[in-house]
Amino acid sequence: MSFNNCSDQISKNRICVLLPTYKGSKTLVGTLNSLSLQTLKNFDVYVNDDTPPAEVEERDRIRSIIEGFASILSIDFFQNTENLSYPLNLIDLVIRSDNELIFLLAQDDVLSPIAIESCVKALDDFPMANAVSRPYYWFDQSLNSPIRQIPNFGSSKPELVTTESEWWKIERTLVAASQLTGLMYRRSGLREPFVNSIFPAHIYPLAGALRDGGVVYLPYPTVAVSVEHSQTRTLSSIYTESPAKAWITLYRKVFSEDRFKKMRVNGVKKHMGKNFVGLIQIRSFGRYRYFLRELSVMVGARKFNLIDPRFILTAFGLSVLPRRAIIFLVSNFKSKVIGKTITNLRLATEKDAWWL
Repeated sequence: MSFNNCSDQISKNRICVLLPTYKGSKTLVGTLNSLSLQTLKNFDVYVNDDTPPAEVEERDRIRSIIEGFASILSIDFFQNTENLSYPLNLIDLVIRSDNELIFLLAQDDVLSPIAIESCVKALDDFPMANAVSRPYYWFDQSLNSPIRQIPNFGSSKPELVTTESEWWKIERTLVAASQLTGLMYRRSGLREPFVNSIFPAHIYPLAGALRDGGVVYLPYPTVAVSVEHSQTRTLSSIYTESPAKAWITLYRKVFSEDRFKKMRVNGVKKHMGKNFVGLIQIRSFGRYRYFLRELSVMVGARKFNLIDPRFILTAFGLSVLPRRAIIFLVSNFKSKVIGKTITNLRLATEKDAWWL
């Protein structure tokens, strides 16, 4: 395949774009279109399709889509002989690729045209960092109609986030990493592996990078996340594993040393102990017993929740309201309230490139 020549240092390291798929034929074309429009072209795409072998038609559709992009993208495509699950599928992609720079991409998201180049430039600017995180926003029907966002730091330049940074910046950097698309890693500098845990599978190496030298946080959203076909909404079994417990385990493992005690405590109590958004998500799209389990985990993480009016009201409301009512209320709040406050939000373009 042919690639555009790069004019400066960023061309030294070829990038691997890792794209795990699972029943993704409805959204994959849009995702690959956004990938094909990247300003930086020196990347190889590795796709592992984890659609169960029994679903022959869907696997055929995925293969056909990939073949349609083979003339414009360098794609290494593989279909698993059995369903591995997201974490193991991702780990297999990491093992199967060998490029120094790893860029993650989900099957139902849209990239800014400078998404990959922004990450590479950020690592060039901060050689001590081994990972990049970024702001992003969610959309439902229209890319130009955001319903929620993980915002930037209010700066027009990337910023290095370390364990010595203000907690809100650390938390935002890690929360932004909950969504895999648009994250980049420097393979040779990673000290924590990708793990077999569905929610923090790709967050362990990023958290380790934050611990060891810092993570660069980009100044503009380079990813738009589609919620319509999100597996967190359509696959209730995804919550078999407790998200809060998985995150707590991450904080305790990655930041286990005494010198990171403050970081560890903040992660458990301030992040997971106050994760009301996650609680609403599980109640809306998971089984009721998963919701009750998550309540218990949050109380264990933060005993103050037992007397915190916000937690008590949230827990009570979610306990008694029917799921359909919760989904309706949350959906309308996002579109009619939150959506009205972020009307000017858009994906970053070349005009936002701080290096030009």
